[in-house]
Amino acid sequence: MERLLIGVTVGYMLKVLKSGKSTQELKKEFDSIRHGDYQEFIKLIGGPMPFIARYDQGEIISGHLPPLEDDIEFELLLKAAPSLRIFLFRCYQNYGILTDLDVTDELFQQLALFEISLRIHAKNDKLTNANEKLHLVIEALKKHRNLSSLDTENLHQGRRFLNMVKHDNGQFDSWNDGVSAFNIAFETMQRTNLGY
Repeated sequence: MERLLIGVTVGYMLKVLKSGKSTQELKKEFDSIRHGDYQEFIKLIGGPMPFIARYDQGEIISGHLPPLEDDIEFELLLKAAPSLRIFLFRCYQNYGILTDLDVTDELFQQLALFEISLRIHAKNDKLTNANEKLHLVIEALKKHRNLSSLDTENLHQGRRFLNMVKHDNGQFDSWNDGVSAFNIAFETMQRTNLGY
């Protein structure tokens, strides 16, 4: 699996959440990036803008362009990359290297990409806003993409496992059961063209 900076960063924060450590100091930053509010995240972190060239109404514009309301999600994610690096460094400073015996680092990254991908697809299709609950995001995608009941339930099972990681609320009888359900959800996301 190709490692994406956003997956590594948010995956690490999910690992912190599962560990039970307090995230209060970085809560606003984590919430903004997890919900796909890249403009807010960039504002909170203050990383430099990378050089970008874009085609806009017949004109090529280039430079260190600030995030704009009409930027597509991919462009905002590119603009957020320097802030993501700074944020990841701050996270490591606060929490250090963490070991988890139940969930691999790769799976933490997939969990991050699962939520972010579903939110990006819903936002790009103008189905939901940035702070919508994930179960409503899945339901909106179900209607818009005509997902089967089985595919929708698989995505909800992935959401339940994500909630188990975030809140340790026992959504599954064991971590292994949750991992198995999430693997099916992640495959479903990819197969239904809702992946990254």
